[in-house]
Amino acid sequence: MRIQNFKRAIDGWCRPLGVGILLALGVSPAGAQQNWQSQFGPAVLEARQTHASIDLVALGEGMHRVYVFLPAEPAVEGKAPFVFFHHGWQGMNPENYGALIDHLAREGNVVVFPVYQDADSTSPQIVVDNTAQAEQEALTALNQRGIVPDPQRVVYFGYSMGAAISLKLAATTGSTHLPAPQALVLAAPADAYHVVRGPAAKSIWPALRDLPPTLPIAMVTGEDDKAIGLPTGRKLAGLLCATKSDRRVLLILPGDEHGGKKIGAGHGSPGAPDSRYDIALATPLAKVPKHIAGRSGFEESASLNQLDFFGYWKVLDAVIDSLATEPSTSFRYVPPPVVFRNGTPGQLYLGTWPDGTPYRQAHVEDPCASPAGDAHR
Repeated sequence: MRIQNFKRAIDGWCRPLGVGILLALGVSPAGAQQNWQSQFGPAVLEARQTHASIDLVALGEGMHRVYVFLPAEPAVEGKAPFVFFHHGWQGMNPENYGALIDHLAREGNVVVFPVYQDADSTSPQIVVDNTAQAEQEALTALNQRGIVPDPQRVVYFGYSMGAAISLKLAATTGSTHLPAPQALVLAAPADAYHVVRGPAAKSIWPALRDLPPTLPIAMVTGEDDKAIGLPTGRKLAGLLCATKSDRRVLLILPGDEHGGKKIGAGHGSPGAPDSRYDIALATPLAKVPKHIAGRSGFEESASLNQLDFFGYWKVLDAVIDSLATEPSTSFRYVPPPVVFRNGTPGQLYLGTWPDGTPYRQAHVEDPCASPAGDAHR
């Protein structure tokens, strides 16, 4: 379950581009590719980063620790968009997610990162409570600084076990008193039975019927994540048929190989390491850095690639952007087509290799559109 700083490559089939559709619209495949490249990718992501650096607030010890990453230069104040970032099992060190955290904060989001465990021996049955308590502490500290969540712009992001935590918290905000999410983005979802055996392996998912049917839920997983993310994403998608069809998606990202280079799509594919965010849990609070200087570009890593820039990050940014004008509870809310439409070219586009060769396309699965999916309604 821990994100590694590498990804295994996989082979597989490649869905053909919708050339006939593009030509019917008067757009050549090459022209469409150039247009998508101008809308997505590293250069576009970096241009969104309007804050020059990050301020870091660390609170609590051990499994009760929480890190808050604040946009700086300029600083935020008053109501701000929040991303509650729920990591995977044993992902207590934010380094493995540092590039994504940095991007989210430098584009203006307050990122709250609860540690929720201190070892592999932590019971999954207590991590939701640990998360809620840590996030409440973070919100209290931020309120004292004059920073509060904009209730219209709250997103829960969960990777692996963090996806299960996000689901549970989304269904229990009445008792936790946390800000209700306006959307969920779940990467390579998992549950307690993936990390332990015995009584502690009991599912920590909520009764999914308790989730609002208008809540946008984007699930993104790797095609080669065959033990955890892919089967669990399919199971979850089949249990969310009560969610409005234009607000749920299971997007599957493929690995690819070209010119002697490989990109894998296994369980670690959401990994986005950045050494500036290397903060071991044993680090005393007094020694946790209070400021992280910005950088130009992204730290080179085999684990930061097409699937991040054109997959996980594209989805997360589009969901965040969609809440800027209307909360998802409003009838005027428009779900972002690049996330929730079923198989549109921009949704499936994953960029190109350095020589311009298109990377394999993503694909969408919707078990609710089949007779098998109807059984879950």
